[in-house]
Amino acid sequence: MNHKNGTRFTLIAESIGQLLDTGIRFGLISGSAIAVAFGQFLLGGILGALAIGIFLRFKRGRVAN
Repeated sequence: MNHKNGTRFTLIAESIGQLLDTGIRFGLISGSAIAVAFGQFLLGGILGALAIGIFLRFKRGRVAN
C-alpha cells in the first residue's frame, strides 16, 4: 500500500480513537481520565509557549542593550 503522509496520519488517529472508545465502553478507561490527561497536555503546551515567549523577550532585551 502506498499511502500519503496525511492519509497515514488520519488512519493512525482514527485507530487511536477507536481503541480509546473501546476501552471506555468496556470500563478499562474512564472518560474523565482522558479529559484530565488532555487538559494537562493543553496546559503544558500553553505554559511552554508562554515560557518561550518570556525567554525570547528577555533575550531581545539583552541584545538591544
